[in-house]
Amino acid sequence: MSLVFRSTQTEPAARGREFGERHAQRIRAGVEQYRALFERVALRPFDMRDMGAEALVRIAEFAPPLQAEILGMAEGAQIDACLLGAINARTEILAALGASLRGECSTVVRVDANSAHPVAVQTWDWYTDFADQWLTWEIPHADGSVTTTVTEFGIVGKAGVNSRGIGVHFNILHHQRDGREIGVPVHVASRWMLDSCSDINEALQLLSSARVSASSSLTVIAAADNSSTAVSVELHPGGPGLVFPNADGLLVHTNHFVSSPAREGDTEPRQYPDTLVRYDLLTRRLSNRPDLNALHVLGAMNNHLGTTGAVCCHPDSMQPSSGQYATLATIVIDVANGTLEALCGGPCGHVRLLAAA
Repeated sequence: MSLVFRSTQTEPAARGREFGERHAQRIRAGVEQYRALFERVALRPFDMRDMGAEALVRIAEFAPPLQAEILGMAEGAQIDACLLGAINARTEILAALGASLRGECSTVVRVDANSAHPVAVQTWDWYTDFADQWLTWEIPHADGSVTTTVTEFGIVGKAGVNSRGIGVHFNILHHQRDGREIGVPVHVASRWMLDSCSDINEALQLLSSARVSASSSLTVIAAADNSSTAVSVELHPGGPGLVFPNADGLLVHTNHFVSSPAREGDTEPRQYPDTLVRYDLLTRRLSNRPDLNALHVLGAMNNHLGTTGAVCCHPDSMQPSSGQYATLATIVIDVANGTLEALCGGPCGHVRLLAAA
């Protein structure tokens, strides 16, 4: 299990202030790690504070309560709010800087038209430098609902689930139109969907309204009325594309576009074809499995084909770990119960443990 923090405040600014006070050191460390990352990969000069200020404007337009939460978090952590705006827009800033980054994460969802208990699992791959910079954040709201998200210190959300039957998995994408401005941060869009939506159609409408400047796939999972469904919303600056499960209810997503016309501008497969390998492997391993459960998915994800670009990703031990990718967490979402489990590291560290449980 990851570190779990449960907020006691429900008003956005107060909630952010509480989080900032409790996690000030890690928030400030995260800001400096992202500053170093931006400087390492940037192909042009930039001002992190100015870009963060622009992000805060976009956040205020799209989700005012989350801007208030970020401002409160900055106050609690005693840090410039524009720097927190920047790390919440880390995907957008990386795109604007022209960084050449390979994709991250593999998602598997299995839904059933006659069951409200979908299977939903993803790996989260990111730089090893950030291995200690994430947590599970439980966020009660004034109306009694709860959002639970796996995220980084100082960033309002990522993959997660709410108590109203909606969950989301997260995969970065790359498109040739990315990075021309700072749009709505995809991490903010994910969190705001969980906070504000209780219906699959509300979620799709909200995400479709987000004017983004960097691409990501948000796989929305919904369960209600003895049925479940999932849709990968492929966000990019040209507008969203939707990807649905196959006839067996299986939906796999890695880091390339599946929908048209966005896939025509997809830059990922040419530079980092591991996304295609992971997609193919998981699809073949998990197809035609009507009994599929989370343990089966973890077993399929326990695979190192492709070494540093594998589903279960580890750094090259012959190279310095800094700047390399690893599977930092494996996230299992239970949409029916509004909960999730964030397992530290890749699937290979957990399959035997779960099988024995």
